[in-house]
Amino acid sequence: MARLIPTYELYGELLSGTLSDPIHLETIYERSSKLDWTIRLHRHSRLLQVFLFRTPSVKFRVGDGDHRTSEPLLLVVPPGTPHGFRFPEDVNGDVLTIPISEIHPPVLDRLRQVTQPFAGFLAQSETPRFADVDALMRQLGAAYHSVGSEREALLRALSHAIVLTLIEELRRTAHIDAGHAGAELSRHEAQAQAFCELVEQRFAETVTVEDYARVIGVSAPHLTRICKRVLGVSPNELVRRRRMLEAKRLLTYTRLPVLDIAHRAGFGDAAFFSRTFKATFDVTPSEFRKRSD
Repeated sequence: MARLIPTYELYGELLSGTLSDPIHLETIYERSSKLDWTIRLHRHSRLLQVFLFRTPSVKFRVGDGDHRTSEPLLLVVPPGTPHGFRFPEDVNGDVLTIPISEIHPPVLDRLRQVTQPFAGFLAQSETPRFADVDALMRQLGAAYHSVGSEREALLRALSHAIVLTLIEELRRTAHIDAGHAGAELSRHEAQAQAFCELVEQRFAETVTVEDYARVIGVSAPHLTRICKRVLGVSPNELVRRRRMLEAKRLLTYTRLPVLDIAHRAGFGDAAFFSRTFKATFDVTPSEFRKRSD
C-alpha cells in the first residue's frame, strides 16, 4: 500500500486558522534547523509555495522526482504537490507561502499552466531575472518584518510581483519537472481534509465526533481510523489543538477577558479551559498573555 502523504497548512501544522497576514515568509533555516534539517514529504491543499535556494546541495523530492541542486535555484510548488527536503546546515534561502485565495483568478490560471501538475524549476544560470526575484524576496522580507501602516499592501504587491515574474520566466524557459505530482487525494485523505475544513468552521461549537462523521458521510469509528491514519491524531485531539490555537491568538492579539476567550475558543467552562491550556503549554492563560506582552 502506498504511503500516505500528510496535508498541512504550514509544514507540521495540521490547522493554522485564518492567517493574519496575506502571505507567510520565513527563512529555510528557521524551520529546518529545528527539524534536523529535514522536511518530510507532505503537501498543502490551498497554498502556493516559492522556495529560493541561494546555496547549493539541497536534496529534495517533488512529486515522484528526486533532485539535488548544484547552483542557486527557484522552485515553485503548486497546491497539492507532494514535496520534501534535506537541507545542508549552511543553507541560505527563503520560502514564500501564498494562499491561493490571495492570487487573482486570471493569474492563478496562468500559474497553473506553467506548474500543475508539476513543479516549476528555475536555475540561476538559466534564468535572466533570477536576481530580480531574489531582490523582490529581500524587499518582501523587509516589509514582512516591518510595522508600517502600508505593510499589508506592500506584502500583497511584492508577492504579486514575484508570482508574475515567475510565470514569465517559467513560460520562457519551459523548464518544468516531468515527475508525476500525484496531486489527487485518495478517498481517505479527502475525507480527512473535509474533516479539517469542518473543524476550522465549527471548532467553537459543541460538535461531537458523530456529528462531524455524519456531515462527511462516514461512521464515527471510521472517522477516528481515518484521522489516526492520515493525520496521526484522533478527531477530538484535532479539535482540541484548534481550540488551543484560537485561544493563543486571542490572548496575543486581543484584550478580551479569559472567560470570553474560553467561550470563543469553544470551552463552556473557564476553569476547564485554564486547566487544559496549562496542561498543553505549561503556563496559565494569564501567564501566557504576560509573556506575549
